[in-house]
Amino acid sequence: MQNEKIEDFNVSSLVVMCKGGDIQRLWREIEEIPQTQCHYKDESGKIVVTIESSSVDEEIRILKKIEGLKGVISTQMIYTYHNFELEVLQENIQRQEVVPEILKNDKLKAEEIGYSGDVQDKIDSILNLKNK
Repeated sequence: MQNEKIEDFNVSSLVVMCKGGDIQRLWREIEEIPQTQCHYKDESGKIVVTIESSSVDEEIRILKKIEGLKGVISTQMIYTYHNFELEVLQENIQRQEVVPEILKNDKLKAEEIGYSGDVQDKIDSILNLKNK
């Protein structure tokens, strides 16, 4: 089988803040930007937008284009998904021990198991494996 290059696929959502009077015009202008779609607006000046792109660089370029529109007060990325990143995470998780040793000890009581970390540390350590 040949080494196939799988296209990266990114989907991000953001909230665009503007004055209520600019919301209709900005909705139209954002919708005209390729690879963007507006999904929700309210009269307080919030527009929920998704960006679909083939790279992180392209995603950032589109975000900056939206930020540069007249009347945009701020943009805030709420969620981003990158399929390559997910694939690396899945591979790293599959390489890890399925059941931690501490949980295999049937003489240990649940209340004796302490947890002193946080999920973000674990995610960061997995992502750092990707960069090595």
